[in-house]
Amino acid sequence: MRELLHVVREGRAEAVPELVGTLTAAERRTCLPVLKSWRATTRNNRDDGHWAIRAALLLAGAGCCTGTAAAAQWLASGDLRWASRDPSPVLEALGDRDPEWLGQLAHRLAERRTVAEEEYPLIAQLVHAAGCEPPTTDGFVLGWERSIPVHGMTVKDRLRDDPFLAVMVPRLFEVPEAGSDFQYSRADDPGWPEALAGLAEEGRLSREMLIDGCLSRLLRGGRLGLVKGFLALLTALDLTEDERAAHTLTWVRMVPDAHALAVTRAQEVLAGLDEAGCLESEHLIEASRAALFRPEKKIVRAQLTMLDKAMKRGGSRTDELLPAAAVAFSHAEHSLQEQALALVVRHRKHATGAVLAELAASAGQLSPDLRKRAAEVFGHAFADEGVGALAVEGDALPPVPSAERLDPAPLTSAELAEEVGALLRGGGTPAQWERALNGLVVHAHADLAGLRAALEPVVAQLRQPASGDGGYRAAVVGGWNWLYCVVMSVMGTASEKDLTFIRYRALDHQCPHSAIRSVPLIRAAEIGARLSDSPLPFLLATPTWSTGTIEASELVARLAAYERSGTEPGHADLDQALLRLDREVPPEAVAAAAKLTSPAGRRLAARLASGGLPDPAVSRDTEPLSRRAPRPGVLVRTEAVPGHEDYPEPFRSLLGVHDPIGSPCKCGSGGECSPQALALLPQHREIIAGRMLVSFANLAEFDNVGEGAPVLLALAESGGPAGPATHLLLAYGLGARRVEEQLFAVDAMLILAARGQLDAARLGSDIAELAGLRRLKLQRIVVALRGVVRTNVYATVWAVLSAALPLLLAGEAPHGLPAVLTIAAECAERCGARGTIPEINELAARSGPSQLVKQARRIKSATEMPVKGQ
Repeated sequence: MRELLHVVREGRAEAVPELVGTLTAAERRTCLPVLKSWRATTRNNRDDGHWAIRAALLLAGAGCCTGTAAAAQWLASGDLRWASRDPSPVLEALGDRDPEWLGQLAHRLAERRTVAEEEYPLIAQLVHAAGCEPPTTDGFVLGWERSIPVHGMTVKDRLRDDPFLAVMVPRLFEVPEAGSDFQYSRADDPGWPEALAGLAEEGRLSREMLIDGCLSRLLRGGRLGLVKGFLALLTALDLTEDERAAHTLTWVRMVPDAHALAVTRAQEVLAGLDEAGCLESEHLIEASRAALFRPEKKIVRAQLTMLDKAMKRGGSRTDELLPAAAVAFSHAEHSLQEQALALVVRHRKHATGAVLAELAASAGQLSPDLRKRAAEVFGHAFADEGVGALAVEGDALPPVPSAERLDPAPLTSAELAEEVGALLRGGGTPAQWERALNGLVVHAHADLAGLRAALEPVVAQLRQPASGDGGYRAAVVGGWNWLYCVVMSVMGTASEKDLTFIRYRALDHQCPHSAIRSVPLIRAAEIGARLSDSPLPFLLATPTWSTGTIEASELVARLAAYERSGTEPGHADLDQALLRLDREVPPEAVAAAAKLTSPAGRRLAARLASGGLPDPAVSRDTEPLSRRAPRPGVLVRTEAVPGHEDYPEPFRSLLGVHDPIGSPCKCGSGGECSPQALALLPQHREIIAGRMLVSFANLAEFDNVGEGAPVLLALAESGGPAGPATHLLLAYGLGARRVEEQLFAVDAMLILAARGQLDAARLGSDIAELAGLRRLKLQRIVVALRGVVRTNVYATVWAVLSAALPLLLAGEAPHGLPAVLTIAAECAERCGARGTIPEINELAARSGPSQLVKQARRIKSATEMPVKGQ
């Protein structure tokens, strides 16, 4: 035992297995606590030879664990298992264990997903030594797959001799990330698909299993690389006509939800089966209805072509297939509607009267210009009151969401502790944060000891591992929020030194961006200092409404209560309260404020009498081309708010000049994109929006708007003018990469429109300018605006696009312009648009069948069409 511990301490791992083998079970259990204590002390050890010591610890601990659960825990430990990449010494250290024990250990390790994948060689050797069945967990399968390719051998040769082949291959079709390498091949190795197909020919693998597994995997979808790999396997298997026909239902069920590449392959197979007379009409109809509902234009066109060929081969199927083709009448893409209508017109002569009536009814879903053509084709069977007339101008916008009055502070300390714990774990609105902050102040003033007892379990869960001042400062610097700082002050663990450090962090490298984060920190430090000195009964700056706004009469009442109790307001709390005042001030609030006698009261009275905080002047400008901005964006300069010099830092910087081009950010991180930031100045959104624009534009540049997209809703619901910064943020949001991110911008656009604050012309020109600067992709803008159109808000979208089109058509046509003209034409037709756009008329006058020309003609025709009744 002494010799074993001695060689571990010296890091002589090679001597450990032999020494462990000489120990009895009792001696091993005696050594284990010592090894555990050494392991704890070596976690942060970076001395020379520490890896050797860890390697020795890995072997000694594994050898001294007498149970399989303890041994698996030791071998899976992240601080030890990287110490040795060779599994052989571990097997040597476990050499005296019986096969059943080794098999149990292998399966326990395989149950740990990450460990099983990374430690596959060790687990595989344990399985071989035990002579047991291999594990089939996801991690072990991924580790096996990763172990197959080796230099100098083909995948097929490696698989042919692998003892796990028959067990592992079926699992490749079930484990979500398995098959990642199927898409790759080399000049000297065709890769996995050819290998699996070749082994099936040799009889080592079941061909039917490979086909079934591959098709089921494609049916489930997945990322592009995986789909490509399994499609390559299908190609290598080279299915016969009988094999394709045997899986007809699988091909059909692949169409609705599978990856577009898989659907394209399914369409090719189904088309071949139909040409061979092996596809029932019901299966073709089911596949067609699913395909024509998909957004991918290539898939829809291919399915319409398949239907066209099927009807040409047999006119008797026309009655069955034509209604399926009519599904495309409701497609968002105008050219696909046009193709579907042309197909119906081409084959209608073989249709019965009942089917023609059904098609005429479906034609009401077509765009207005195509409905006119449908009326000519179907005659009396087509009854569309909208043909020949435009819709009434104006949109039925959704109701404006009303702000919610903030609930009072939680009644009990236990309720408050529960809310604080939930907020510190993440999430919550600005109003909820402010409610919790005020609750901490109120309950600390009433019963500090009781509040501490209620918060203790919450703090125990959230406390950083580091102790002392350094740990607390690390928490603040590392991004812990100001609510956490106040909680630590309530618990008495934040010293004056800590609060001084918070103030230093809040004021260090002050710039208009960092002021957004610094204001809450300064206020938190002030609250913490007052808790031990002269605690406040409640906070002045707690919002009245969910947007962060304070009613003037409520702030007057709070200051009056301070005066009656002789309470001196906190300077930062009072400054924040004044910045949150509502723009609408009733006369009675002005009169009541005039009766206040304290300096804070007189300051409030003067503010209310003067009409509140003025709006600063704002202007927009394009970044100059530079190495930092190879694709420049458009930013907004905000002038200083009059009277900002009267405020201390960081309020002075928050209200001061913000010039992101002439004087770029000094703090290196840009503005914080969060609803909490907007709650600092809830009635002056342009001040905050201009500072957030730098970060938001950077997120958009790197296709990562998702981190800031939720702020757009709070921006739309905030007060004050919606100027250039607000509209630029909205434009970037509409151009976000993911649809779920765009939805925030869509909702924000509808809210602004409903409040009468959307400048459609400004938004349209912003979109065009950012697209010209290659900061936005028009295809994404179209997807977002389609979301707006789905709410029947056609006039608003037309107003935006009619402002964007002249700029988009002025130079070289950007990518995605046909899609923009398509949705613009649809909106113009449906909202009764008027007004000539010279660039559209010029484009419409060109010859040729291009989509640009077609859609320009639609717009021109719609804007010139007479209004019904005139």
